[in-house]
Amino acid sequence: MKILKRISFKKYSFALGFFISLMGTLPLGYLNVVGVQILLEKGNWATTSFIFGIVAVEFFVLKIAFYGANWLVEQKKLLLLIDIFTIVFFSCIAIYFYFNIGNEKNFSLSQLQLIKFPFVLGVLLNSLNFMQWPYWSGIYVFLFRTEKIKPKTNQNNIFIRGALLGTFSGMMLFAQTGNYFLIDKKTDMGKYLNVIFTFIFLGLALFQFINLFWKRCKVNLI
Repeated sequence: MKILKRISFKKYSFALGFFISLMGTLPLGYLNVVGVQILLEKGNWATTSFIFGIVAVEFFVLKIAFYGANWLVEQKKLLLLIDIFTIVFFSCIAIYFYFNIGNEKNFSLSQLQLIKFPFVLGVLLNSLNFMQWPYWSGIYVFLFRTEKIKPKTNQNNIFIRGALLGTFSGMMLFAQTGNYFLIDKKTDMGKYLNVIFTFIFLGLALFQFINLFWKRCKVNLI
């Protein structure tokens, strides 16, 4: 947020949306992990279709969050439930991979019937990404208060276009980078995938738990 305060985006809503979405997409997340594996197993076209599915859901999230931002950030119990669901969700995935570490065959997206329809898979997985609701609502509240976006103008439509492009670019960049290190650099990680995924999702669950604990401590101190 401090970076956004220093930069004036009032006349550049597209750049603002692109910048925020790109920065939010690049960090490691389960959608990025799936995107990399789709690229490795199915190629560029399937990855592009998968990301379009994610972007389609994000479009509606942004539209709704724009109108309900102030309401959502005030719903403390709902935000708590979202945090808890996210922790449980990541923990369950980590447990699944943990109990499959000893298997000779690592998990592959090819085992899922939905991999035949990567766009649908993207829509489904991003629909389960409940953390994006408080994230974008918080962003909108900040943008309204700093007047970087004015609610009664066309700025939001331009902002959304930039955000969608930022999400697409960030996810594709992450997938191509993963492909470079795993394939082009001939890194032999295939037999360690279950272990890697266990630590990735366990780390994500732990991060969300620490984030939740920190927020609860701040509330108690106020």
